[in-house]
Amino acid sequence: MKEILKKHTKILMAWTFAWVVSTAILSVGVNYLWDNLLITKIVLLINLAIGVGMIIANKNLFNHYDELQKKIHFEAMALTLGLTVVVGLVYEISFDFGVIDSEPEFEYLMFFICFSYITSIIINSLRYR
Repeated sequence: MKEILKKHTKILMAWTFAWVVSTAILSVGVNYLWDNLLITKIVLLINLAIGVGMIIANKNLFNHYDELQKKIHFEAMALTLGLTVVVGLVYEISFDFGVIDSEPEFEYLMFFICFSYITSIIINSLRYR
């Protein structure tokens, strides 16, 4: 069973790496490598397809988790979703009401989501040890 988890984890890592690289290429390419809407649309579709592949790889990995691993991840996802909605809304409203000067950036929210999820997994893993 461990070998199957390792295999699916490596597959997910490969898809995630490919998605990050395709996102970087898209971000850099639009500004520096090409000035063509058709190329941008094609690269967007490629990025979307790789993203779907990453989601499927993640689902396949979850299908091989035992019940405790599923519980740890589902609780982490629930907490991350709740935190993201609450913090994201406060972040946006803070700008709208002049509490912060800079317009909210999605990248910061993505960083917060990653941090929340990883922290939740670590805490849940220690809690259910």
